[in-house]
Amino acid sequence: MSAEYLSAYAAIGTFIVIAITALAALIQLRHIRGANQLTGLLHLTEAWRGEDIQSANRFIHTELPARLKDPTYRAELMSADPDRRSHKELLVADMLEQTGSYIKYGMIDGQQFLDITSGYVRHMWDCLKPVVAMRRVATNSAAMYENFEYLAVLEQDFSAKHKGDNYPRGVRRLMDEKEWRDLGNMSW
Repeated sequence: MSAEYLSAYAAIGTFIVIAITALAALIQLRHIRGANQLTGLLHLTEAWRGEDIQSANRFIHTELPARLKDPTYRAELMSADPDRRSHKELLVADMLEQTGSYIKYGMIDGQQFLDITSGYVRHMWDCLKPVVAMRRVATNSAAMYENFEYLAVLEQDFSAKHKGDNYPRGVRRLMDEKEWRDLGNMSW
């Protein structure tokens, strides 16, 4: 066999080794990205379960509507940087702003996040919309909480696409609607 053939075979072999290495690297990068997204999602769900956000959720439901009628409270909200200790609603808005940014830049999978939190995101946007508007007026910028708004838009699209549930099509259910309604309304 001539040196030219050996050289050609060596070049083909080298190409195959490089192609296999590149493919393995792409697969590994995909796994690393998935692991990073899972870590981010776990971090967010842990923050959501934390006392600060749970306390802020209670505040939004029980106190915020009345507080927004108070001129002093609204004036504080319109300041350059409202104190999150007295304006707990901003803790939730900040968390959802950060989450929207993570999703926008592909750090967290939006579909997976919304599969878990869709109703929460929609409800919080509805509750905090006046607060977002006041913060935008205070900063004279539509950029204030734009990632929270982006997340709320994604939630609307997700809910419209899935029409209230995201259960895999074609997979049998263990409880039909009548059964879960009967069990859920049972007086124990």
